[in-house]
Amino acid sequence: MLILSRSEANFAITGRSRSGILTAMEPVYDVVWPKSPQGGRRRRAAARVRSLEGARIGFVWDYMFRGDELFPVLERELRARFTDLEVVGYDTFGNVHGPHEHALVEALPGTLDEHSIDAVVVGNGC
Repeated sequence: MLILSRSEANFAITGRSRSGILTAMEPVYDVVWPKSPQGGRRRRAAARVRSLEGARIGFVWDYMFRGDELFPVLERELRARFTDLEVVGYDTFGNVHGPHEHALVEALPGTLDEHSIDAVVVGNGC
């Protein structure tokens, strides 16, 4: 059986002496602030679509997490609420996470215009 005094027990548990000074047991780390400087300029957000009635919605997906299950359910529910809604599927826009993701994402504004998309639902998985 090991018997320690209160100060020895405190030292063993916390690595601090009675005075609270860190001991040699306690590692010392350099501190780095995790917040980086702002990398881009702020942009004004696009105006919201007033209504989805008669709107043309694009689905964009990164083919990562269950979008093949989510998007059909979402489409069904949107169509039940907005009878004139038109949906352009994610297959139209390609895999925005694959080997061509940079080119696809860079071209996305033009592709959305080309398909006359009013609003987009983007699904990014983990």
